[in-house]
Amino acid sequence: MTATDSRVRSVRSWGAGTCAVVRLLIALDQPITGMAIAREVGVTQPRVSQVLAQLSEKGAVAASPQGYTGDAARLLDLYLTNAKPHLAEPQSCWYSTRPLMDQARRILATAESSQVQIAFSADLGPDLLAPWRHPTLAIVYSDRPIPLEESGMVPAVGRADASLVLRITKESANLFATPPWCAEAEGLPMADPAQQWWDLKDLGGEDRDEAADRLRQSIIDRALPRIPPSVEQSDHGP
Repeated sequence: MTATDSRVRSVRSWGAGTCAVVRLLIALDQPITGMAIAREVGVTQPRVSQVLAQLSEKGAVAASPQGYTGDAARLLDLYLTNAKPHLAEPQSCWYSTRPLMDQARRILATAESSQVQIAFSADLGPDLLAPWRHPTLAIVYSDRPIPLEESGMVPAVGRADASLVLRITKESANLFATPPWCAEAEGLPMADPAQQWWDLKDLGGEDRDEAADRLRQSIIDRALPRIPPSVEQSDHGP
């Protein structure tokens, strides 16, 4: 039987749409209109307007004639407090003695052969984006169960004994990095940097807090790998 850890709850203050809007505003370094946000995130414009009004009240978003600009630091603080992964079932913990990158590549190969979409988060993801500590664990988000035994993984008693934590999510937005953040690092699909930061804080520990601080500053400075701009979007500002 798969070992589980019930620390991550499916109940949270924000819904999937709000989380996606906030991640988009954190990622962007230029104003964006409400209409463009609705199109990018896949929610209705009235809902986007509600979210923007709530964020404005909390001092996290500023409006201008060109659109809305997010205060990345304030948005991250709100994200940490209000956003929790919406899981389809309790997370499961797994272990292998192989190096973590080897584990990750084997898991990716198994997921691809099983047609399961996945994204890597902390500890491994932040180490590939803003290196600080030697990663000892990888949180993996997936849209369906993965036959991890085929990757050489065995069930772990709990998170403290695990090298992998599998989180099956109902939200497709948890399975990719919000553009213009790069979708991959070292050939591995990445979760959104804001979620990776949330996961580092959730995992806890002094060394992880230091890594989280480094990742947070890199997010605020928009210093992480980004997709080069191609065609200028007319409603993303001047």
